[in-house]
Amino acid sequence: MISSVYKLRSRWFRNEFVYPLVVTIAMAGFLPNLAHALSLEPQLNEKVTVKGHLVTLADLFNHAGLNGHTALFRSPDPGTTGNISVQRIISAAQKYGLNIPHRPSFSIVTISRSSRVIELDVLKDVIRDRVEENSPVTNEKSKLVITFRNKTKDIHIDAALQGELALSSFDWSARSRRFTARFSVSGSEPIVLKGTARLMVKVAVAKSNIARGITLTRGDLELKLVRSAGRRAGRYSTIGEMIGLSSKRTLQAGKPININDLEAPRLILKNQLVTILLEAPGLIIRAEGKALANASKGEAVKVLNTQSKRIIHATAKAPGLVSVSLKQSFGSGS
Repeated sequence: MISSVYKLRSRWFRNEFVYPLVVTIAMAGFLPNLAHALSLEPQLNEKVTVKGHLVTLADLFNHAGLNGHTALFRSPDPGTTGNISVQRIISAAQKYGLNIPHRPSFSIVTISRSSRVIELDVLKDVIRDRVEENSPVTNEKSKLVITFRNKTKDIHIDAALQGELALSSFDWSARSRRFTARFSVSGSEPIVLKGTARLMVKVAVAKSNIARGITLTRGDLELKLVRSAGRRAGRYSTIGEMIGLSSKRTLQAGKPININDLEAPRLILKNQLVTILLEAPGLIIRAEGKALANASKGEAVKVLNTQSKRIIHATAKAPGLVSVSLKQSFGSGS
């Protein structure tokens, strides 16, 4: 009985004195802080970054008060920035009871929206792999080049969307080389990309215009990717095999060089005065002649002997030098 009376008195003591005292002490610390917080003047930020699709009072103002969660405007698209006039912001804030006694010195607030970036190069790699499943690229000098028709920059989506990027569908025409790819991230609208996937090959081109008759050096040439096609098989694919050859016609800068655009350098030019050389064991005879045609090294060329006025069938040997065999007489006719 005494124990029961003691418990009742203890409970009465806690209810009447202890709990009210604890609450009073707590409120004594909380209420001044609350009052101080509510008394702080709202301060508008000149630059704001938001994550979601709405801009709230708390995003725009320091000390926005109890209505800080209230949305005032739609935010810009992910990864972009927009501007809102201070007058418009203050007018909207006052409708929700936010008192702004002092206006800021600036007139525009810049609002940026954070984003998750989807790089176009990553999407190109996925599409390239899908195309190569049906059209493998086996030539090391070839490359499958992906070009988008409707996108030129990296894609920005809501920063909150952290799901895995997936290729949900892919339409591809091997004939036209065109595709439509749809990517998706859980919670987002599909990312639709259209473009072409073309097989390109490396060919040699002139760095700048090259006149006819110029002997090519490594500094004159570079490799460039161009569209692959069977009719273009007669093009040079390496620079090394072109060095030392001569241009048969003017070569335009940046345009592929065909095999029939080049020839061995001309050692003999038409109407050029040349030395005619006859060599035999213990015998060397030289004479002067006039070339009647152009000739590269090892090519046959007709030469007029300027002394005998006879035409000789010679072979181009070096610049300005032709040779004749023992069977060919200096004085014989054509």
